[in-house]
Order: sequence, then structure tokens, then C-alpha cells
Amino acid sequence: MTLLRPSKRMLALVAVVVVVCIHIVFYWKPAELHDVDGMHRVDDELHRAGDGLHRVGDGLHRVTDRPHDDTNGPHTEFPSLIHHHMPIPLSSHWSLLDKLFGPPTLATKCHDIPIPSYYWTAKDAFTPAFVALPNPQPIQVGSTVCVRVIVPAKPQRASVVYTPMPDTPWDSILIDMVGTTNNVSVPVRLQMTNDVRNTRRDDVHVYEADVELRDADEYRPRGYIEFRDAEWNPDGGLLPVDYVPEPLYVPESARVEAVDDGSSMYSLDRYLELPLCTDPAAEGRWIHTDMLPFDPHLVPEPENHNLVWLPYTCRLQRITYTDFASCLATAYPLMHWYGDSNLRRSLKKIVSMGDWCSFNSTSNATETRSCLCEDYQDPFMPFDARYRELIIDIDQTGGQALMQPTEFALVPDNTARVYLHKWEGLSTRNKPAWTQGFDARITPQYGNPQVALISLTNWDAAFSSRAYFAVEMQKLLDYVQVEYSNYTQLYIRTGQYYCCRTDQTPNAPRAYSRLRNAYFDQYVIDAFRERFGHSHVIRIWNVAQVSERLPLSVRKETVKCPANHARAEVVEIENQILMNAMCNYFEPYVPMEQASVGEEDDLETDQ
Repeated sequence: MTLLRPSKRMLALVAVVVVVCIHIVFYWKPAELHDVDGMHRVDDELHRAGDGLHRVGDGLHRVTDRPHDDTNGPHTEFPSLIHHHMPIPLSSHWSLLDKLFGPPTLATKCHDIPIPSYYWTAKDAFTPAFVALPNPQPIQVGSTVCVRVIVPAKPQRASVVYTPMPDTPWDSILIDMVGTTNNVSVPVRLQMTNDVRNTRRDDVHVYEADVELRDADEYRPRGYIEFRDAEWNPDGGLLPVDYVPEPLYVPESARVEAVDDGSSMYSLDRYLELPLCTDPAAEGRWIHTDMLPFDPHLVPEPENHNLVWLPYTCRLQRITYTDFASCLATAYPLMHWYGDSNLRRSLKKIVSMGDWCSFNSTSNATETRSCLCEDYQDPFMPFDARYRELIIDIDQTGGQALMQPTEFALVPDNTARVYLHKWEGLSTRNKPAWTQGFDARITPQYGNPQVALISLTNWDAAFSSRAYFAVEMQKLLDYVQVEYSNYTQLYIRTGQYYCCRTDQTPNAPRAYSRLRNAYFDQYVIDAFRERFGHSHVIRIWNVAQVSERLPLSVRKETVKCPANHARAEVVEIENQILMNAMCNYFEPYVPMEQASVGEEDDLETDQ
């Protein structure tokens, strides 16, 4: 009988299996061996090793058990598992096969990259929460990198009171991909992986996100855990929890390079070639003026750190308030605005022709309390901030509040008219109730506008439970459907970005948190799109993302402002986004009586 000589592949695999067995016998913690779950994990690993032997017999190029195998590099990618004296991950042995038989085919999307089984065994007593880039290979700008965060199981519950909103995580994790040269911050919006363990308070939680990198640079993840155990959601009258961030361990190898081969539309060298912006929710980044390859005067003014906001897919032009007033008079002579003090600060800039809190202002310095945070008590000649309802006419010289005219819809030539309804969101803080004006009917009194601008979240996340807000939102949607035909464009303004603290206002602390505010914003956007997406033009004025993408050190400056107002320079940039969206999206004003009868009939059918 002729004996078959074993192949090099078979010998290598046998050697690996032997190493695995030695590892289990000599290095696995005794406590794990006496634990039933630990025994099951060992058994699973042995079964996977046996499966690998069968695959070699089938002639596979390398051993792959994708649902459990780590094919993404050596164990040094996760040094926290070693530094804390955990068993060396079995993936370190599987990686020997990759070295022998060639590198694996690396996927880029998270859903195509298996989650290593040992993530789910991480325990807080041994392993800190950590960040993983399972495929840190260079990518082309405009491509995505998978980012994962693993939050180990806690040995004991810190809280049994706070619960997350439906389909939201237990943990609030603030993390960005940060450029090492350009300092661009790209938020990582983590999602729970599809595993039941993510729904359990005391289990390991694994989150992931595909993050698009559109500026050439090397990027590193930076961030921390803000809250665990759903303490980011002080809903239903619960008190906010102290803000004590928990560090995330980031391995030195967790870095990725985004490379531009010269063809990218996102290059700063090609920014001036982009079309003008018409989307007030266009994503962008902050770039220091020293890094601009063109004259900074061609784009809106920088904020106080000399950072300019540049969208990725369109170009912002610097629009003067005089030109904006002319645009409004031509295309949007009648508007209804509903909002809180953040909208008031925006309107102060508009009616003062940009003079309020500007560098050349005769009445305010940019570093005063009014410009940095709170302006409620300051006198402002064009209108009184204490009034709940105002009628403001705006022309190329400025704006001024009026006594209510007999015929509101009869706007003077070369003028735009704003009906401003000041509210505290849909919360119970409104005195009188926010529904009162709608019950008395809005459009019969104040005309049919080209634009209805609605700002929510700030007061709602602060003082309303999620359940209460959902009920009030349905009321608002019903009112809007009655008042505004498809002739009226609906502009939805997000709440301000909230970061880096909890509110400690005596007697009535606001239930703010970064994640809570973001979920309220998304609920509003989804609700309006679901109800009116088929019948109205809906545009999202996303001021939250503008501040969210500032460097973290700059975001932390808002801690000094309990009201969470944007400082005046950022208000100016928010306004430029709105002005570009409205005036670059220019459509000549069409009187209401010329609107399509068929469209009105469709709306009545929907009602």
C-alpha cells in the first residue's frame, strides 16, 4: 500500500489545531472552565476547529467559518483583551492560516464583516469598552469604513430606573472619525447590531456604523461613552444623571487612510465647481481658513475659530441680508414661522441686516453674553422678544414689527411679511397652550404663505415625555394638514445640537442629552415626511448637524450656555444655509388663486 504524503496545508492546519488545544488547556482561566457558559464557548471553538479540518479536505484555500471567525488581522488589533489578562483570542491562531495561505478577501461594509464570537464574551471586570476597525485598509475618498464599538457586560446594574426609547440603545456613545491633518470630524452614528443580546441591559452590546470619509486624510476614532443603562433618557420626569464620561479604548492600529486619486468631487480644489446649494440638510465639514485653496470671501464667514462650513455636494455662496430680503420679496412674500428663542436669534440677524452681534455691530460685541448665549433680556428695536405673536415686515433696509394689519395677506411691494409664533415647542410650558392659535385658525387670519417654517425638539426633549410628545405631534400634523395646502412649502428646523453635559438647572432641570435630542429630531422629520411627503415640498433645515461636526473641543464650549443657544457666529452660518437653500432654489412667486385646482382636490381627498 502506498501511503499518501500529507500536504503542507494539512500539516499547517494540524499544527494550528494543536496550538488551539494547548491554548484551551493551559491558558483559559479556571473560572471560565467552571462556568457553564465558558464550557460552551470552549466547546464551540473546538467544533469550529474540527469544521476547519473538514474544509481543508474539501480543498478550500483557507479556513473560514464566517459567522464566528475573525479574518481581520492579528489579536493586537484588540490589545485590551491582553492588557487585562484575558485569554488570547482564538482569532490570533486563525490568522496564522492567513499568513500561510495569503490574505483574506476583505469586505468594507459592516454587514459583510463577521462579528468575532469573542466580542460577546467581553466582561467589564476584565475589558474596557473598545473601538474596532475590522478592515483598516486604505480607501478611496467617498468610500466607507466599518467602525465598531464593543461595550462589555457590566457585573452589576448601575440603574434599574431608566429605559431606552423603542428601538434605541442602552448606551450613548459619542464617537467621531477625526482627520489627523485637517482635523475634520465625521460623526459615527452607531446602530445596534442585529443580535438579541443588544436588547438586554446587562449583556455585551456591540454597535457598528459604516462611515463615509470624503476628505483625504488619515482618520482615527475619538470618543467616549456618555451614559450606560439608558441614563441618557431621563424620560417622564426622571432627573438627568451626572455627566461622567467613560473612556473608550482605541488600539493604536485603529486608523484608516482615505486617499484621493485626483478624481474626487469632494476635493477642496474643486469646491468652487460644485452647484449652488439648495438642500438645507446637505452634509458638510468644517475647514480652517488657512487650508482653503481659494479666497475665503467666496464662502460664508467663518465662526470664531476661523472654521468655515463647506457642504460636500454643493457650494454655499455668501448672501447678503439685503439680497436675501430681495429674494424673499420676490419668491416668498408671505411666511409663517413657529419656533422658540433659537428662531428668534436667527430672525434678529435677518431683520438687522446681519448687524446683530456682528464684528462691525454698533450695538453688540461678539463676546457679550447676548451673542454667546442668552439675549432674552436685551432690548432689540425691531421687535420685542416677549411677544408671543408678531408680524414683521422685511425689506432691503431691514425689518420691523407692525401692529396687526386689517388685511394680513396684502403685503406691500418689495417686502416680505413674517407671521412669527413664539412657542416652547409642543410642551406644557406654553402659556396659553400652543393649540389655541390653531383652534382659532391661522390662515384665515394671516394668509396662505409660500413657506411655513416649524421648529421643534429644544423644549420638547427638555420637558416632554416621549409618549406625550407623540400625542401632541399628531395634533400638530392634523392642524398643519388643515391650514397649509400643497401650495405651502414646509421647512422643518431641527433642534440645536446638545453635547457634553447634563442640565443642572435648579428646580426644573431640562431632560436634554445628545442622543435624546437626536431621536426627537428624527421622530419629527419622519412624522412630517410620512404625513406630507407625497403632497408637500418638505425641506429639513438641519442646524443640528452643523454643530455636531465641529471639533469636539469647540462643541464643549456650549457647556457655558445653559439655554443651549448657538453663539452668534454659528447663527450666521445657520442662516446662510437657509438663505442659500431658499434663494438658490428660486421659484417665482405664484399667487394662491393661480395654484393648481387639481392639487387642492388631491389634498382634500387626503384629508
